[in-house]
Amino acid sequence: MHPFYITILVLNTQISGDEYIDNFEDIVWQRYSLRTEKESLNLSKTFFPPLKNYEVNATRVSEDVYPWIARVIHSRNSDKPHVCTAVCVKEEIFVTAARCIATLHITYTRVIYKDHRIFSKAFIVPSNGSKQGYDDVGFIVVHKRYYMGVWHTIDIYPLNRTDTAYEWFRNSSFNDTHKVVGYTIKKGFHRIRNPLSDFFLTELEVFIDITLCNEVYTFNNLMGDFNVPCYHSCTLDDYRHDEQRCSMYHGVEGGAVFNTKTNILLGVATWGAFYSKYELPVGLSVVNSASFYEDYACAMKIQDDSRVEVEKGFYQSLCNGQ
Repeated sequence: MHPFYITILVLNTQISGDEYIDNFEDIVWQRYSLRTEKESLNLSKTFFPPLKNYEVNATRVSEDVYPWIARVIHSRNSDKPHVCTAVCVKEEIFVTAARCIATLHITYTRVIYKDHRIFSKAFIVPSNGSKQGYDDVGFIVVHKRYYMGVWHTIDIYPLNRTDTAYEWFRNSSFNDTHKVVGYTIKKGFHRIRNPLSDFFLTELEVFIDITLCNEVYTFNNLMGDFNVPCYHSCTLDDYRHDEQRCSMYHGVEGGAVFNTKTNILLGVATWGAFYSKYELPVGLSVVNSASFYEDYACAMKIQDDSRVEVEKGFYQSLCNGQ
């Protein structure tokens, strides 16, 4: 049995703040009843913490390998501070974790794509977001005039969702090799909140599973609240046996999770808890929700609009069809 399971079973025991971040101990130490219904998710007692943008034993990789990858910065004149990773899915359109851009100012946000600094034109986030944004993909539409080169993009996952409780995900096959790629900092350094920190593009082979978070975060599925898509550097069976590869980790907001065989983007990393001693699975939002397609259509309308200056609220009205 993995030592982490033992830790979360010790109810009413105090652990120092270095062990858990974002009050995650308040979640794993609750008493839950077994969820039996399949129709919908029960998220009333869950918490989806923000990712810390760090890696453990991931492989550094050149941006030439993934020309569709980008990073988001929050400065008009500098390449720092780094905020999150983004993925180019269409000319002038990038996707990332919605929680990454929710608090950014549009005039200060730039996307570094193929070594070009491109100013943002608009942000789109779900109007009815999921809890703590665990399933929310955000869109960044950039100004075309700041980049006149060839746009390299990645295709998105082609299948639609057929239910709201991820039964479609459970019934899907993700046996092909998948990787996550994004801009990271070494574990430990992520705790030094320095806006001038350097982030490097890294990748890690991962396993996709619906049961990873549900068992690791909740001890043998005694609640169903984490029955959501997740990835990790090892399988659930590996984790149970504390295999060495489970010590590897890659968790960054907006990190691209893709099929290495088809080069299809499955989703972007959106949440994950931090534990100082062991690495935990990371949650992702699959790019096929109804809100994703709605926001994608909005992004394309903004992309097609050639106005250089617009009044406040114009893009919203454009997407609302007014």
